[in-house]
Amino acid sequence: MSETFEIIVPEYPKRVDRLVCEELEEMGSYVYIHEDNGTTVTLNPTASAVFDMCDGEHRAEDMAGLIAETLGVEHAVALRDVNDVLAELSGFGFFQN
Repeated sequence: MSETFEIIVPEYPKRVDRLVCEELEEMGSYVYIHEDNGTTVTLNPTASAVFDMCDGEHRAEDMAGLIAETLGVEHAVALRDVNDVLAELSGFGFFQN
């Protein structure tokens, strides 16, 4: 029997305080390390920009608007991608409760 888990993303996600970020210039990505539990994630520049907006003052909708405008993509596409990034980061415990 398999268990299912629900990942809850805060309406106004805010990064945890104890993070280390390293830029991998040759790969064009960023590595974030959660200092409390050692969890590591690698994000592309767009996902990293989403994570940078997780200051407790932006909703996914707000982030998607900025991403859509900056990259010239449809808002619905940007919102789907933002929600995917937020769900992944929430699942790894990268947001404050």
